[in-house]
Amino acid sequence: MRKIVIGMTVAGLVATSVVVAGCGGGSQEAAAPVQAQTVPVEVEPVLKGTLDKGRTLTGTTQPSQVVNVVPKVSAKVTSLPVKVGQKVSAGDVLFRLDDKELRDTVAQSQEKVALSRASLAQTQAQTRSGVNSAQSGVNQANSALAQANSSYEQAQNSITNAYNDMGQANAQLEKAQQGYEDAKTNAERMEMLFKQGATTKKDLEQAQTLLKNAQIAIQEAQIQQKKADVSLKNAEASKRSAEESRKNAQSALATAKKQVQNAGGSESIEVARKQLAQEELNLRIARDNLNNAVVVAPISGTIGTINGEIGDFSSPQNPFIVLANLDPMKVVINAPENLIGLFAMNQTVGIEIPSLKHKTNGKIVSISPLNQQSKGYPVTVEIPNPEGNIKGGMAIQVNVASPTAKQGLIVPTSAILTEENKPYVYVAQGDKPVRKPITIVEQNSERTMVTGLKEGEKVIFKGQSLVADGVKITIKK
Repeated sequence: MRKIVIGMTVAGLVATSVVVAGCGGGSQEAAAPVQAQTVPVEVEPVLKGTLDKGRTLTGTTQPSQVVNVVPKVSAKVTSLPVKVGQKVSAGDVLFRLDDKELRDTVAQSQEKVALSRASLAQTQAQTRSGVNSAQSGVNQANSALAQANSSYEQAQNSITNAYNDMGQANAQLEKAQQGYEDAKTNAERMEMLFKQGATTKKDLEQAQTLLKNAQIAIQEAQIQQKKADVSLKNAEASKRSAEESRKNAQSALATAKKQVQNAGGSESIEVARKQLAQEELNLRIARDNLNNAVVVAPISGTIGTINGEIGDFSSPQNPFIVLANLDPMKVVINAPENLIGLFAMNQTVGIEIPSLKHKTNGKIVSISPLNQQSKGYPVTVEIPNPEGNIKGGMAIQVNVASPTAKQGLIVPTSAILTEENKPYVYVAQGDKPVRKPITIVEQNSERTMVTGLKEGEKVIFKGQSLVADGVKITIKK
């Protein structure tokens, strides 16, 4: 195997010639380095893949997410702590706006809220006072109604009593009249008998006395009847008066109850409450606007564009900053009809970026079922970009193998060294090369499928013939 020597001193070459006597099956004799050496090398990560070259489709890299950051309020930019290319985390401050007018608006809104609260409290107090006063009227009306009902009941009782008295007076008069008739008949008979000499004068006088007493009884009964009639009329008049009083009391009670409802009605209070709610809403909006004067990153990513500087006016109509998520990146390739069957969701595909001389793997995250304008079926591939080396707009090659191709760990064929026909590679760990034996599964002139390594390990494929135990390395970018 040919040895590659890059940027080494004469002493280094001498030391290397001692460390590495040859390759391709020849034995190597270990020797301590003459002096500390640093060997520049190039590395490539161990990736899962296949030796089947399959098909290669091209596309252009783009961020997996792009967010146009616009302020929610219009104001002058007063602070801009970020720069283009700077990485930020979600919640980091991107820029600040002049907030003097916004703070003044918050103060005014606070004053209006305080006034609205005072107005509501005053309205509630007035309403309570009105309700108490109206309730007092209800109590008075209830008392008056109770008195009217009592008077009405008394009038009813008086009428009943008057009817009873009238009945008694009528009966007494009728009895007196019957007694008078009897006394008159007896007196006339006695007078006739006296004239005939059949009775004594004493008996005649006694009959005449009874007649006079009967007349007096009739007169007294008539007087009682008139008194009963007057009492009845008075009782009926009292009843009519009591009925009128009761109606008036009932009307007064209904009026008083309505006054209570009006006094306790929620119209004025509801108006005051709605006014307070509106002012509180305005205050929340004002505070939100004040908070919006500090614009923070909605996602973690990299500052791609800044469309202005401190002192410029920023508004919601135009993005002031464009924020891009560069890890992962993505590429959209158009797969023709005869190749779309090679793609599947979550499938791993080989990625090569010629401008960076970088190879990695990507994962298919979406496959469109629609042929876009006969250009092919859009397939989106996510590409890890932890170091941010992949930029937007870079040309990229996506290698997709046949579904039946053997999968395994792939390394550059040039990275493989042999000793006594046993293959091995050097893996870079920091500034030290670590020798690891491998087993070759399949191989072609460019790539080799091996076992004995882990995915992601960095295999030295240039400068590996100049390294040995104890030699420091530097990785060329």
